Amino acid sequence: MKKFSLTFLSLVFLWCPILGQAQDNTRAVIRFVGCSIDEGFTFDQVVDKAKRLNWGENSPNAVFFRRPIYSTDALMESTDILIAAYYTNHSEMVERRVALGADSRGNLPISCGAPSVWRSYNVTENFGPFEQTAMLTHRCTLNDGVTPRSAFNRVSAVAENYAAAGDDSLVQMNVPSLGGGGDDRDFFLAVVGSSRENLTRQLDMRFEGFRGELGNNSVSSFSCETPNLWSTTTIYSANN
Repeated sequence: MKKFSLTFLSLVFLWCPILGQAQDNTRAVIRFVGCSIDEGFTFDQVVDKAKRLNWGENSPNAVFFRRPIYSTDALMESTDILIAAYYTNHSEMVERRVALGADSRGNLPISCGAPSVWRSYNVTENFGPFEQTAMLTHRCTLNDGVTPRSAFNRVSAVAENYAAAGDDSLVQMNVPSLGGGGDDRDFFLAVVGSSRENLTRQLDMRFEGFRGELGNNSVSSFSCETPNLWSTTTIYSANN
């Protein structure tokens, strides 16, 4: 079993002020928790057990297991699975978890750290259900004097350019809500491919010279570190 770091989320998900501009976009509340797999079990075994849990009316609306593929040494050494549980809002999350009581964690061979809760705003439209795909996470920092609203507008403009070139990735902008802290100029972007192949094709678009940040009237309002690559697996969805 890996030694789990309670501060692992600070390596990937930092906070920024709420994006009032994004109020008309699809939104969700996401509960994140990082876990390590107990000795003697594999990722596939944990996924199989999780899918067989008794999901019901008090379950999250959707649950995904995210496994780091290319990331920092600290994250790779401490985290086998990042569990993302989606709810409509905070009230729904709290009410359902209280109703589940001790059953809210399930009976899985994993050891988990402290959870955090994030508000997620879709920059692009969701592409629908998937069994497994790949995603990127970007830690970004606002330039001096720039507002989160300006950053959201910039992300939207770049995403539109990628979409016009044939990319159908889901882009999300995330801000913290509960259980964390950080620099108020940092935020977290997620880019989820409709398939693993489509996400890597987006990476190759840039490798081959495409620049989605060019060709519009928006100006750069933030900078991002090299992204982390994850494999993400659907465990449960109330819509399927």
